[in-house]
Amino acid sequence: MVRINRAQSMCAVSLMALVLWQPMTAAAQDAQEGPAQGASEQPSSQDIVVTGTRLQNAGFDAPTPVSVVTAQQIERAAPATISDFVNQMPALSGSNTPRTNKALIGNGLAGANLLNLRNLGVSRTLVLMNGKRVTPTTLTGAVDVNTLPNALVKRVDIVTGGASAAWGSDAVAGVVNFVLDTKYEGLKGNFQSGISTEGDASNLTGALSYGTAFADGKGHFIVSGQYTRNGSATYGSRKWFKAYKTVNNPLAGQPGQTTFLAAPWSAQFLNETGLVPSGPLAGYYFDAAGNLAGTNFPLTGVAGGGTYYFGDKAVFDRLYDQAPLTQSSIPTTQKSIYARTSYDLTDDISFYAEGSFATSKAHTRGANYGRSGASFTPILIDNFYLPTQVRDAMAAAGLGTAANPLRLNIQNTKMGVIGVGNSRKNYRGLIGVDGSFGNDWKWGLSYQYGRVDSKIRATGMPRPDQYNLATDAVANPANPSQPICRSTLTDPTNGCVPMNPFGSAALSQAVLNNVIGVSSQDIRYEQQVATANIAGDLFQLPAGPVSFAAGAEYREEKAHATADPISQRTGFWAGNFKAFDGKINVKELYGELGIPVLKDSAIGRSLDLNVAGRLTDYSVSGSVKTWKAGFRYEPIDGVELRVTRSRDIRAPNLQELFQTGAVTNTLVNDTSNGNTPVRAFATVSGNPGLTPENADTLTGGIVLRPSFLPGFRASVDYYDIKIKEAIATNSAQFIVDRCAAGDLQFCTAITRNSANTITGIRLQPFNALQERARGIDIEVSYTLPVADGTLDLRVLANYVDKLDIVLPTSVITRAGEVSNNVGAAEGVPHWRGTATATYDSSAFTAQLRGRLIGSAVFDDNWGPTVIDKRTVPTIVYLDAYVGIKTSSLAPKSEFFLAVDNLMNTDPPIVTQLDAANTQASGTNPFLYDVIGTTIRAGFRFEF
Repeated sequence: MVRINRAQSMCAVSLMALVLWQPMTAAAQDAQEGPAQGASEQPSSQDIVVTGTRLQNAGFDAPTPVSVVTAQQIERAAPATISDFVNQMPALSGSNTPRTNKALIGNGLAGANLLNLRNLGVSRTLVLMNGKRVTPTTLTGAVDVNTLPNALVKRVDIVTGGASAAWGSDAVAGVVNFVLDTKYEGLKGNFQSGISTEGDASNLTGALSYGTAFADGKGHFIVSGQYTRNGSATYGSRKWFKAYKTVNNPLAGQPGQTTFLAAPWSAQFLNETGLVPSGPLAGYYFDAAGNLAGTNFPLTGVAGGGTYYFGDKAVFDRLYDQAPLTQSSIPTTQKSIYARTSYDLTDDISFYAEGSFATSKAHTRGANYGRSGASFTPILIDNFYLPTQVRDAMAAAGLGTAANPLRLNIQNTKMGVIGVGNSRKNYRGLIGVDGSFGNDWKWGLSYQYGRVDSKIRATGMPRPDQYNLATDAVANPANPSQPICRSTLTDPTNGCVPMNPFGSAALSQAVLNNVIGVSSQDIRYEQQVATANIAGDLFQLPAGPVSFAAGAEYREEKAHATADPISQRTGFWAGNFKAFDGKINVKELYGELGIPVLKDSAIGRSLDLNVAGRLTDYSVSGSVKTWKAGFRYEPIDGVELRVTRSRDIRAPNLQELFQTGAVTNTLVNDTSNGNTPVRAFATVSGNPGLTPENADTLTGGIVLRPSFLPGFRASVDYYDIKIKEAIATNSAQFIVDRCAAGDLQFCTAITRNSANTITGIRLQPFNALQERARGIDIEVSYTLPVADGTLDLRVLANYVDKLDIVLPTSVITRAGEVSNNVGAAEGVPHWRGTATATYDSSAFTAQLRGRLIGSAVFDDNWGPTVIDKRTVPTIVYLDAYVGIKTSSLAPKSEFFLAVDNLMNTDPPIVTQLDAANTQASGTNPFLYDVIGTTIRAGFRFEF
């Protein structure tokens, strides 16, 4: 493992910042279908649409920071999908990918790539394609970017400041705009395959695109198709995996002992065949046939009253832990096709239409049905399957009544494993007309319809009520040699089929049909968007023209969800989807001005002002106003200062408003009751009373392009985002922890029985939080000629100073911590960065890239008395790429080889204070590489 201390990491970042730099940051970009300012390509004569602004003036630079990723940079990494590259940008953290599996059954996100700017949540990152909204993949409004035509992307613009005034709701953290080459002509393809050095986590990608002009250049047509397949991998297949979890320290309270341990080889105290965790018969365990196998199962190393065994791999292997089998890469197959045609109706009016269709299928390995802790299987003394030796011991110990049963812990592998299949079909169609008049005025009208059909199927889902009845089997009075469910004696038609709770022998199909089923949900999401825009120059000032843009947008979204009958009545262990319907519409008006104040004056080369405002009316939550104001000042040649202040918004999405009472089973540590693990029902529902959240965003920075150092560019930008009335749906553990900490509003979401045991937790979004993100983005590059090629040195870095959740009685910090907690925000280290050195010539391209994740702690609140391990070292990953160019097969073709994590660097130990970590990796897969060295080889060509 490559580890660097804090001083070394600060030194490295400082040296990179001083020596290397180019901002891929551009204050503004070029054409929507042309290159961004600062890109290697030259501006085209096509219409200018800037991601940082709506203004059409090619000479106007907006003060909003925008980072640019070009198609060439993406190609040099040869990622399996474009999102794999974009997600490595330091400004993005906590994105959902096929390698961030949390084994969640009901979220329907398996296999999706959802971008997360500033770690503020995927619903606060607005994804555009050619400057237009993309139909969301989920009810949260998030877009699976792998459904976009990756092969036609010529650049990706990342607006890292608030952008709601320009682009609308959801742009609280910023905007990611995928800009397509809509005028592409020719035929190009890319085919590649990869696999990890462990022989798993395979990937296969194939893409083919074709474009041509017709009607003497008045028309144009392009089509692009892509196929991607990712293979599976598991945590337990890696040597670094040691099943680390946070467990109660049995020696807590003694001198020098912490409350918790980050302990290796930790597993819940249960196995496949059954064991007794506590009481007079603690240590009794059974064999595969259900007979008594022994009475001395190891109890040393058990924490929390028989909850976890830890510290001994030999005993770990005798238990049954879910974590080794949890997927670190979810098998996913994606297909997409995109087509676009345009035609110049006149010299000033052009019509275009585009359509796309994408499918995604993913299958997640869930969990086996484990019964332990407070959810043990109760065994009464007259149980039909009870071995005689155990029955005699129970009688001697006074066990076996309903009030004092034998507690059996068992991982019911004989019932099979829960398998969660997620499939989605995305349809999108867009038509529009663009025109111009006068000298420089542009206008456009468009209409878009999109639909997503999602299916979730959780197979092998346990039915606890049926399981409890089936395992409570007694001798049939009519035939004592045959078992019968105790419940059937009083309800002969209840259909219960008796089940042997001991051992791991195969169950009959009749038993399986009784105790498991399929929890399912079908969702149809539809979106319609109509837009009208106009832009041009109003009048001339001494410093240049005053630019103006305005427009209107109408958006309608609706969802219809159905669920199976058993889920509707909450009959499953988890899943328990519910049917619901929801509909919202949004009306928006915006305007923007670009005002040149100075041009080649005595006090500066240029000064431009930029102001924008937007009025948005939500059918459910009312009207809100957003705005931005900023300036760009160039005091001398090569030095630019920029500042923007904005008000941004995000309205509640369909899921937050209308979801109706989906119930799942969750494991939490009851921090108000001795940190006892408890299984409880968690009810997830919407809240139609939600109001839009708003954010005040300040960005300010400097851009350097010194004339005395050609090829050098640098930028440093500060950002501060304060979200008020933040909408959050917290995890069950978060709610329990905050209640224990004294935040009484969270206690109202918890239900306890007469024994003070948690029985239910309500997970409902509410406008009760304030969140804040503050930090610095740094981008630097230096390009210089070397021999017959060019050497490009590039560094990007992000320093997170604050990532806070403000509660009524406390502030929860997430900056500088990496424990994989599930709250309103995931933690991030203070420093993240990438450094790339690329040599490109006519014969070959070679690249070496380093990815740095700074040192951190598990959690700021975990002091030296809380847990024995709490610090995480700086981690550096090295990637390499080599491409050999040839013209023998095509005019432009290249064979390439890419290696990620060249040194096979292991992820660090990271645990969490969350009982649901029974399937955890022992690290944070949102931040660290859990696969190891991956090799990809391929061939790309272009005619």
